This record gives sequence, C-alpha cells and structure tokens, in this order.
Amino acid sequence: MKTSLVITTINKLNKNLKFFAKMCKIKKWDFYLIGDKKTKIISNKNNSFYFNIAKQKNTKLQFAKICPENSYSRKNIGYLLSYIDKNEIIVETDDDNLPKKNFFNEIKIEHKVEKIKNKSWVNIYDLFVIKKKDKVWPRGLPLDELLYKKIYLKKNKNYKKFLIQQGVSEINPDVDAIYRFAQKKINISFKNYKVSLGESLSPFNSQNTIWHKSLLPLMYLPVTCTMRCTDIWRSLIALQIMKINKFEILFFGTSMYQIRNKHDLNKDFEDEVPAYLYNKKIIDILEKIKLKKGKQNFLYNLKKSYQELVKYKIFEPKEKKYLDAWINDCKKVMNYD
Repeated sequence: MKTSLVITTINKLNKNLKFFAKMCKIKKWDFYLIGDKKTKIISNKNNSFYFNIAKQKNTKLQFAKICPENSYSRKNIGYLLSYIDKNEIIVETDDDNLPKKNFFNEIKIEHKVEKIKNKSWVNIYDLFVIKKKDKVWPRGLPLDELLYKKIYLKKNKNYKKFLIQQGVSEINPDVDAIYRFAQKKINISFKNYKVSLGESLSPFNSQNTIWHKSLLPLMYLPVTCTMRCTDIWRSLIALQIMKINKFEILFFGTSMYQIRNKHDLNKDFEDEVPAYLYNKKIIDILEKIKLKKGKQNFLYNLKKSYQELVKYKIFEPKEKKYLDAWINDCKKVMNYD
C-alpha cells in the first residue's frame, strides 16, 4: 500500500528529520514536512518534502489559507496532501522521535490479536511496560483513572482490520506533565506487543500513529485548544465515531524512541489543564449525540460532535470556521457530493 509520513516542525533539519527523509526515499514513502512561522529551515532547495507557509498556501487548500501561525494543527495540511497524492496509509510522528528499524516495515491493516474486555477507561501502558515498577500512564488519561484497574483480555486471538494503529514510544514516552514533575529521570522500555482496544477507552496521540486513508475526516486536529490537548481531544472524538461503527483501534509496541525536545514543564502543565478537567466530560457529551453509522457519515458526525462541544464551551465558537474549511477540503479531495 502506498504510504506517507507527516511531521510538523519548528526546528531545523535535525538528524532525526534527515534520517526520516533518507528512509522515506529508500522505502518510497511520500514525506511531508510541514513548517510554521518559527521553523528554522530557510529554503526548500533540495528539500521537495518541506512545505513552508507560502508553499502550503499555494496548495489552494481552504484550511491552509486560514490556519493560524504557530499552530500544531497545521499538520492537517500534511494529511490532506497525503490523500491528494493517493497514499493509502498515512503515518504521523514528531521531530523528536527516532525510528527503530521496524518503523519502516510494510504496514499491515489486518492483525490477529487479543482484545480488551473492559468497557471503560484503561491505562493501556499497563499492558506494555516490561518492568512492573514503571507505573506510567499515557497523556490524556483522566487523573481519577490512575489508580490500578485490572485489564481483562479475551482469551482467543482474532483477525481484524485496524484502520487506526497507535504505537507506543520508548525511553521518554508520551506522558503528562504531572508524571514528568514526579520523575527525576524517565527511561521506559515497552514490550513488542499488540492488542485491540475493543470498546474500552484510552486516549491516543499523534506521536506514532498509523491511519488508513478512509479515516481522513477523523484526522482533524482542532485549532482552538492547546497543543497538549489537540491530538488527545481528536482521539476522543474519533473513538466515539469509531465505536458506533464497531471499528477498533490497535495499540502496538514498539517502533520508536522519543528523545524529547526541550520543554517548559510548567507550560506543558498549563496546556494540559483543560484535558485534566474535561476529558471525561467530552466523552459524556459525545455519548449523548445521535451519530450516524457508516463511513459516508464521518463528516456529518465530525461536525455534529464539534457543534456540541462548542455549545459546552470545550472549543471556541471560531472552531467552526476552521472545521468548515477542513470539511470542504475533505469533500473536495475525497470527491464527496
């Protein structure tokens, strides 16, 4: 399946980005490096994969014309470009992640795996840690769900198609600021394991995520929330739309190391506060919406979800403007009527 890789950066072409570019060329993956106002890459010379703001606007995508500067949501442009270029698989990560050799293996949609039986929130990392003393949880897990809760698995493994696949990253995984404040040093190892989330709840991020092109509408990263919330809140919306269609999400480990960029933990904490406060509320709101089954209704469900979340002041009213641009772009590139 034709595959692409999407990354956004405000940094220069560091060794990670150069390695991604090199491997994409070898493996014949399309590479989309999406820049922003602060990006320290000066020229497109010899870097056809790099899209500065001017190049993004020249794509004629509505979202590219109105996306604010210094926004992680600019990554949405890379998703659209991947689809336009007929990629069946869209992989995303960040510029402080270093791929293992297996990251560039051929991606399969169908997997034979165990399935989680729980119906509510789970700490998915509990299934992946090698050392039991490593009590770690993913960014976005509600704080009142941190106490140990046993995860139950169905005994039989079954083949199933997974249109979203979330990989965990070793060494410095995607955890919240509260966890980082409490740890002097983080060095986490994960099992090479895979499992279906089933009908349980767990946030997923944009750090090592594989999407099938048919889910393009659900890839939308909202604009009017903090960067530490945008991919988490996207995941909660996607989970609900996937659930009514009986689609499941695969969690797997591990094909990536994270060597984290320098962060201001106090700023991270501030940006994560809305997630601590509202993640459960978001699920409660979404579960009360009458959504429609079928991939043909993804855009309808997406709009319905955001309308309700704006109503409850999770997002600002102007989120509708950005979402409408995204929806119009999706309709155009996916040839929707």
